[in-house]
Amino acid sequence: MSDNQMSWDNISRKREMQPESGIAGFAARYGARLSELKLTDAEISRQTGIPSSSLSRYRKGEGVPKAEHLFPLSDVLKADARWLVSGVTAPASVIDAEDAEWEQLPFFDLRDLSDTGKGRPHYWTPFRKDWLNRALGTSVDLYLVRLLSDYHSRTGDRDLTEGDLVFCREITPVELQDGHVVIWRREQGLKVARYSLRPRERVEEDVITPEEVGDDQFVPVARILGKYLQRV
Repeated sequence: MSDNQMSWDNISRKREMQPESGIAGFAARYGARLSELKLTDAEISRQTGIPSSSLSRYRKGEGVPKAEHLFPLSDVLKADARWLVSGVTAPASVIDAEDAEWEQLPFFDLRDLSDTGKGRPHYWTPFRKDWLNRALGTSVDLYLVRLLSDYHSRTGDRDLTEGDLVFCREITPVELQDGHVVIWRREQGLKVARYSLRPRERVEEDVITPEEVGDDQFVPVARILGKYLQRV
């Protein structure tokens, strides 16, 4: 599958499905990479020499690192420094297909979802790892699903529709970050909604706040990282 067979809703991915730039955006991306790599501030400190107190401030959204901290952090986190700061990855040259590494992503049917798991994958699709990392910031533990319901974004220009094919990654309550668009499980079925640390406004229907997260309310199933579109 080549790059010219796919197009992305770049506005949706950059504005909502990835954290924004600034202090809060850096904190979200830093915390996400820590979770993905299963690292702690203490381990990062040992590898970079950056004081744990500084790393704690970055993770809590109390500041962003200067160059002397940023580049060692990007090396250890295996992430582009520009992406960590702004959420935008610098353009990269395309590797020849025969030299590229490929990742087989499974497709799961959300109707098979139960308390014990997602069921068996229905099929597998190959994607280039460099393309996944450039588009989503990661190529690890991803899978595809088709949405069973619509999602209405805050401004209306980043909506998702029932039947959309999206890239997902499993997420736990402790990994939730403000702005994540998540597939949630509840007694009435599945719901796609944005996780928000701020109180929900009256007009916001597809938003879940921290006090609603729990086994007896909304359980996070997967974070949606992007929407996949194929030209026909």
